[in-house]
Amino acid sequence: MTAIDATTSEEFSVEIRPGVCRPDWSAVTTPAARHALSGRMAARAGLLDKWSQALEPNEDLVWRMALDLYAKNGRPPRASEIAACSDISEERVRVVLHKLQLRDLVGLEPGTDAICYAYPFTETQTGHHVALKSHTLNSLCAIDALGVGRMYRSDVTVESRCRLSGGSVRVTTGDEGRTLRNVSPAGAVVWYDFAYEGGAAANSCCPSIAFFCSEEQLRRWLDQQTSPRHGVMLVMEEALEVGRAIFGPVLTVPDQVSEEESRAPSKSRKVVL
Repeated sequence: MTAIDATTSEEFSVEIRPGVCRPDWSAVTTPAARHALSGRMAARAGLLDKWSQALEPNEDLVWRMALDLYAKNGRPPRASEIAACSDISEERVRVVLHKLQLRDLVGLEPGTDAICYAYPFTETQTGHHVALKSHTLNSLCAIDALGVGRMYRSDVTVESRCRLSGGSVRVTTGDEGRTLRNVSPAGAVVWYDFAYEGGAAANSCCPSIAFFCSEEQLRRWLDQQTSPRHGVMLVMEEALEVGRAIFGPVLTVPDQVSEEESRAPSKSRKVVL
């Protein structure tokens, strides 16, 4: 198993709106989860560059409205629907969606302004299914699936398959996505892949961030790869922490920042938008 040395003197985060930082390092308590997030930053410097570019207030609003409507309707929202809910003209929404794609926050159908994915959700059949309230949606990867509960402050059930054996992996969360309620099989793990080619995470790292029934299944899968994989194995509690840290802040607005979300280690470095 190959892993990148992610030891750094600082833990980077981006202030996506006043008082709301991403990732939320306060959600990370285990060394493995901290190592995974640090390694992610080291391996995907291009992604951090995209996140570090300032979002205008209208862009931030369109991003949040798109994600809110995606979960509410169980499908990607249309520009007209975002416009109706955001008091922004439909023409402007279309322009903003293309800007969000440049930030790797959403993906659009080629040559159109139709959303095909908006992290953590996608219309592609990835094998990762998230039951959120009255809808079951596809997530782009295992970590995205585990981050949905905390992002929407609602418990979820994740149904997926072991990448090697095809065996069922089922995870349910508790405490609005903060904790694990049940994991089956009990020894299931997540491979957190660091691959990033500078385009979109959806097409580079996400396809390899997967569930496995056990550590042994993961090791066998890694042994079968034609090229060494770079990443970290996470037990489910650690994987949930990573998902919470990445997705928990996304829909949070300043007056909703909880004590947990506003607490950041003193050594963290914020990149203010």
